[in-house]
Amino acid sequence: MARKKNQKPKRAGGRRANYAPLTHTVGTRKFLPFGWIMWVGWVMFGLLTIAMFAEIFFAAASATSDGYWGDVFGAVLMTGLFGWMTWLFGTSRLKDL
Repeated sequence: MARKKNQKPKRAGGRRANYAPLTHTVGTRKFLPFGWIMWVGWVMFGLLTIAMFAEIFFAAASATSDGYWGDVFGAVLMTGLFGWMTWLFGTSRLKDL
């Protein structure tokens, strides 16, 4: 017997399995990227965050002799922004998967 167009196929696993959360959205996995493009962005912005964190100390060392602290404030601001982007890439989920 042919199935009608409006009928959806039955899902396997029972009713409770249909409402279970996805495995990558529970536990510690929810803090890690999901999907290859999210991993690429997470690694890229993570490395930039580490580099900018080191730049804070290099700029502070140079600012003590020069007396110009604008580079230190810029490095702190950029470290925060890159850290925020790293967090977003790590915790955001792709909608198409």
